[in-house]
Amino acid sequence: MIYHVRLILLLVLLLGCANRPKATPDTTTKHVREAVSLLKQDLPRKALAHADTAIAIMPQQPDGHFVLGQAHYVLGNYEAARAAWHSASDLDPINWAWWQSLGDVAFQLADYSASLEYYQHSLRIHPDPISWHGAAGAYWEMNRPEDARIACLNAVALDSTYAPAYQSLALIAEHDGQMDEALRQTMQALSQSPEFVPALLTAGRLKRLAGFPREAIPFLQQALHAVPNNTEIRYNLAQAYHMIGQHDEAARILSPTDP
Repeated sequence: MIYHVRLILLLVLLLGCANRPKATPDTTTKHVREAVSLLKQDLPRKALAHADTAIAIMPQQPDGHFVLGQAHYVLGNYEAARAAWHSASDLDPINWAWWQSLGDVAFQLADYSASLEYYQHSLRIHPDPISWHGAAGAYWEMNRPEDARIACLNAVALDSTYAPAYQSLALIAEHDGQMDEALRQTMQALSQSPEFVPALLTAGRLKRLAGFPREAIPFLQQALHAVPNNTEIRYNLAQAYHMIGQHDEAARILSPTDP
């Protein structure tokens, strides 16, 4: 499955974009900025109140609708996020950020056809590796793996440092039985982002499956340190320890009380 990555907050776009339909009053700007600050602090419920206030003051300003959608998205209120981002796109249809965000939320709602359309719309306005990678995820879920692979290649063509696209290329290759290529792409992801947990997990799993558990263990240990409660990481690390005969360590890793 494609590892779907999205930068939840497009904060640079919120307050610095050109082509605004109308100048924003200071009070609206204040509430939007406060909502953004609260989202940075992982306080989305408080951000909702400021976003609602910004919209009440100036409903024709898209930034308030966008940050409202961000707060709902973080809270898992995907239908509400979609509605808010539709409002932003209606008010400012040439801003690619709204369309990319709509692609994200449609993906979360398993509306993959719509998700793909939103990402494609965003790409027509502004070619961007994140939208290409989002499109790859939609293609994958629609059982179009070759289109997913091409979309990932388009992502890295735009940004050769974009680790998530390499990771998705690795998973596509693994799905096709191309294990050497899968490992190569995973290592490419790690060369760009050494702490990228999905790639650490994939590298460890592929090394373990290839019969190299000692090489697998450092990748999996690093991944587990970053995400201690991830059961897939724990399983693969325990299996690697079993393979080298360290059964007590494997049992410790699988223990729910292990820190």
